[in-house]
This record gives sequence, C-alpha cells and structure tokens, in this order.
Amino acid sequence: MALTAVAESAVGAITRAAAAEDIAAVVIGARGTPAGRHPAGSTAMAVVTSLDKPVVVVPPDASTERGIESVLVPLDGTELSAAALHEVVELATKAALQIVVAHVYQEGSLPAFSDHLPHEVRAWTEEFIARHCPAASEPRLELRVGEPHERVLDILVESHCDLVALGWSQELAGGRAAIVRRMLAESPVPVLLIPVSAESRLALDGADSGDA
Repeated sequence: MALTAVAESAVGAITRAAAAEDIAAVVIGARGTPAGRHPAGSTAMAVVTSLDKPVVVVPPDASTERGIESVLVPLDGTELSAAALHEVVELATKAALQIVVAHVYQEGSLPAFSDHLPHEVRAWTEEFIARHCPAASEPRLELRVGEPHERVLDILVESHCDLVALGWSQELAGGRAAIVRRMLAESPVPVLLIPVSAESRLALDGADSGDA
C-alpha cells in the first residue's frame, strides 16, 4: 500500500482518486469524535453527497475485533429501494453473510390481517422477501411500527449486525435522507451508502424522503 501526499483539499483529493475506473468503492471515517449523537464530519458528508460510487462510512469507535458476518438491509417496500440494494444483497449472499431485512410501517399503514394472524403474517413475510429481496439466502425479516429513521436504528442495535447498507439519492436538503442522517450520526457499525442512479433520483425522492 502506497502513501501519497497531495497539496489539495481532502475532499478534492478523495473524489479525484476515487474517480479512477479501477476504484469500486471508498471507505472513509465518519468523524473524529467518539460515539453519541454527533453528525458525520464535513469531509465525510461532502464525499458521500458528491461521489457516484458506494461509500462506506466508518464510525470512530467501530469494532475491529471481527470481520463482517451480517448486514442489515432496510427496505421501504418499493421496487426502487429493492433495486438500489440488489447488488449488495447478491454480494452478501455469495459471501455467506447473514442478511437481516428491516421494514418499518408508519402508523396507519399496517396491512389488514384476518383472524388467522400467524399464517397470514408468515405468508406476507415470504411474499415481501420474494418480491423485494429475492437474491438473499434465508434472510431474516424484522418488522417494526413507527418512524423509519428511529426504528431502523433500533433494529440495527438489537440485531447486532456488523454493517448497514442504504440506498439513497444523495440529497440532504428539505429534510430528505432522515435514515441516512441518523445512521451517520449514531450507527455503531460502518454504514454502506449506495447512490441511486441519476435517472431514478426523482422517483426515489417522491417515494420516501430520499432514503431506502
């Protein structure tokens, strides 16, 4: 591994180096401060909002004691969010990682079930996975009710996953990307951000405030 000193801003140097065709993804530290409610640093935010490649944002207190064995994949139930994370799910499956799928219902949006609750919930779960996460091998679906940016963090902590993967439109204005903001500020594990293709960004913005 070579160390190169350059006379330019950190953001400029990182984005220029990452533009090379042989660079598939970038890994960057979230900030210098320890865990807690601390927004990601300006350098990390500038990189993730401008670079059109996957970026892994690592919190300063992330554990280095073991490798990645499990990944949390939040899905909002739209085809767009599933497509954004399809390749990550495929790679995780090939690497034999445990995949935990998170889906959060907001109040008033719960599906209707009859008196045969266990059977219908199981059938609904199987259908959700088949439709939105078909590449996963034996994934676990975690359902919650509430605000997605709050409940996804709860699922991450409770599931003890080693990585969380999010598809997003790289837009932060107007209250967008609430899940991304929360994860970058409070996730105890690395956050993998997958930019959505430019032609799909308008649809994603309308689907769920900019996050998957």
